[in-house]
Amino acid sequence: MTSAGGYQDQQYWSDDGWKWKTTNNVTDPQYWDDPQWNKADHPVVGVSYFEAEAYAKWAGKRLPTEQEWEKAARGQEDGREYPWGDEFDKGKCNSAHARVSHTTPVTDYATGVSPYGCYDMVGNVWEWCADWYDKKKGLRVIRGGSWDDRRERKEFNVWSRRYDKPGLADDRDNTIGFRLAQDIK
Repeated sequence: MTSAGGYQDQQYWSDDGWKWKTTNNVTDPQYWDDPQWNKADHPVVGVSYFEAEAYAKWAGKRLPTEQEWEKAARGQEDGREYPWGDEFDKGKCNSAHARVSHTTPVTDYATGVSPYGCYDMVGNVWEWCADWYDKKKGLRVIRGGSWDDRRERKEFNVWSRRYDKPGLADDRDNTIGFRLAQDIK
């Protein structure tokens, strides 16, 4: 989207997103020019909710709802704790236990895929969801935990949720990214 001019094209941005982007003079993801964080096959990090939402529209897709995200992570309603089952396994996700200290290619943890074949539903990066965290509508849901989180903090369960502000220009960090969803046609 950056090299294709999406940051300059208002049609991809919500009204709030465009206002945020122009007010903060945002022209690309926070780590776009940083080779430590912008690598092939790694999740894009350093993006606000507004940037993730604009990218999804540019790509002809959307951000998943929180319910869709959890279904993709959990699979059938069998009550599992993790995409692969009920026991935490540090070899199945990029968490602080892996001691990698950064993102990894999305296919590195093939044994940790969800029943629907989705990679990195826990670990690697937190992922923006389309939903508001609460009725105040000031915070957006993020799901999944990141490379910097530990299981003891309950960040990796498929039901765990956190929040972040949709547009903090100074808080686009290297632990939050996104995935896309698509409606069935």
